[in-house]
Amino acid sequence: MSGLSPKEIASRVGEIAKPIIESLGYELFDVKYKLQAGRWVLTIVIDNPRDYVSTRDCEIVSYELEKQLDASDFIPGSYILEVSSPGLDRPLRNINDFERFVGKLAKVKAGKTYKGYIKSVNKETGNIVLDVDGKDIEINIDEVKSANLEIDF
Repeated sequence: MSGLSPKEIASRVGEIAKPIIESLGYELFDVKYKLQAGRWVLTIVIDNPRDYVSTRDCEIVSYELEKQLDASDFIPGSYILEVSSPGLDRPLRNINDFERFVGKLAKVKAGKTYKGYIKSVNKETGNIVLDVDGKDIEINIDEVKSANLEIDF
């Protein structure tokens, strides 16, 4: 099945990958299919809701996905399969991510850019409280343009 755009291929891979990844106890975080240095690269980003993602976790997912993707045979030509974690500075994309990382240092861009510790999350109101230099800053999730964890030294 040729003629699919890179975005369509990534979407199709996501549909195939999600149940496999979830059956292994992980979550699908992102899928990208793009040309890098003249080679097509399929990047699958996984998350472990209970712990960090290890190299072994990536190997397990890569092995299982490779079998399915080879069998489905809809990606034209050759490509490199990369499985990775969201990283230490992972994006925070929704209220659940903020709730999961209460107590962690984050950079949040809303009306202004704040860097502070996620103090609390109210899922009903959508409000997130950051401790920025000892001062509580309340931000509604709808105001968040982007957010990510920061490495805390």
